[in-house]
Amino acid sequence: RLGSLKGAEFDRAFLEHEVKFHKDVIAAIKSTLLPAIKNPELKALVVKVAPAFEAHQQMAENLGKQLAAR
Repeated sequence: RLGSLKGAEFDRAFLEHEVKFHKDVIAAIKSTLLPAIKNPELKALVVKVAPAFEAHQQMAENLGKQLAAR
């Protein structure tokens, strides 16, 4: 779908995709990945990195709001 879009339409669709992707990744980390990790060092790393996904999601949401306001 993105391949057929241009300009602001592409930007909006891309940001919608990114928000959904990050929400799905965060949900998978919390519900599937973290409970399954047995290695404490790996679990600590995943917990440490998880906020970066949340920050990226927030950035995509904020950009989407800015585009919608135009």
